[in-house]
Amino acid sequence: MKRLGLIAVLVVGLWGFAQVTEWVNQADALFQEVWLSPYMPTTAAELRGKLEQAIELYLRALTLDPQNTHILNMLARSYYTLADIFLPEREKQATHEKGQQYGERSLRAHEEFVRVEKEKGFVEAVYTSTDIEALYWTYANWARKVELGGAFGLIAAALRGDDKKLNALMSRCIELDRDYLAGGPLRALAGYHAKHPFSKDYEKARKLLEEAMANHGEYLENLLFYVQYYLMPKELWSEAKAVLEKILASPIEPYPLMNSYCQVKAAQLLSEVQSKL
Repeated sequence: MKRLGLIAVLVVGLWGFAQVTEWVNQADALFQEVWLSPYMPTTAAELRGKLEQAIELYLRALTLDPQNTHILNMLARSYYTLADIFLPEREKQATHEKGQQYGERSLRAHEEFVRVEKEKGFVEAVYTSTDIEALYWTYANWARKVELGGAFGLIAAALRGDDKKLNALMSRCIELDRDYLAGGPLRALAGYHAKHPFSKDYEKARKLLEEAMANHGEYLENLLFYVQYYLMPKELWSEAKAVLEKILASPIEPYPLMNSYCQVKAAQLLSEVQSKL
């Protein structure tokens, strides 16, 4: 009987592993399909639907493998993409909150992180992590959630000490791989310095974004951030116009989704910038 019980456990375990693998593979394929598709108003609903299907598959897989960091990281990334590109303004903040939660769960899937966080706090624990995806997407969702709260949200976050946690997350990403996602840590830390309510530093933002543009000029969000977080705050309208026009004239490959979406945002910003000239 014991042997039969053990066999049953093994069979169930193997079934669960196979099911998780199948669901994750399907979800990964759907996410990749969305990531490699150009954004257009006519296709936005279809792309959103595929991304939501991917999220549902990841959530199913997570019920069978709750400590799987790939699933947790992809949920954090998928919720960020869903909120940033496809959702109406009123739904963005709550969705970024979900993405942040899955990112933090991924960080805490590592015993060393949990131990150090308990003993020394979140900031110290961050520097034990080598999982750049967990770090990056936790930051990305958290920072965007705070930014969507407006000036009050930024101030409240700083008073809670969120700014120190966010700075630690992205500083650790810089240490691990400043070129992750075409300079993602560089542009994220630039946004941090440009938006901090008590210690804005546009020069730091400029230097970080210039590095991102020099190394990854084909990723148009680097140029868009340069306009949003440096040129426009400094009221350099002619320069902003030139960069926005460059974005609009650039090819969308090799990042079709993000680059085409950045072109939509650039066209919107160009009208605002032209009114300042």
